[in-house]
Amino acid sequence: MKIQVGHALNSKVADAFKVCTDQKSQQSIYDRMDVQEPRVQRQGRAPNVKLKITRKVPVNPPAALRRFVSAANEVAHTESWRAAGDGYLADLEIDIKSVPVRIRGTKGLQPDKKGCRIEWQFDVTSGVPLLGTLIASFAGEEIRKSVEDEYRVLTATL
Repeated sequence: MKIQVGHALNSKVADAFKVCTDQKSQQSIYDRMDVQEPRVQRQGRAPNVKLKITRKVPVNPPAALRRFVSAANEVAHTESWRAAGDGYLADLEIDIKSVPVRIRGTKGLQPDKKGCRIEWQFDVTSGVPLLGTLIASFAGEEIRKSVEDEYRVLTATL
């Protein structure tokens, strides 16, 4: 399943990049999201920054998936940022503990007429026979909700 989400930010690219890669800013953003026990670790120097973000995420899986997806999942993801044209791009890897999915993607910041644009793209797959498509679809929609929540908090921060 492919997921694409994009939004305009009323901010310069450099300011948005700083908030998206600063450990304290990211901790503050995740503290205000619908997650539990968020922890942010940061390595590197701009523009080459790596973030590792862990948290527990409450979900309500359909009955058919409760064997594969619990009501609260441990999620860890990495963002490996670099310069890309006039903006920045991060490679994303998301690991949902005990859920048989693979999630890879990108998060980008590029200049826009009113400031900048933030875009996420994901590819969500599962190799579980018969239910793999349903698991990937459910995980993809949860990722979409999380990205929208992150955007909501990010716009309030900028």
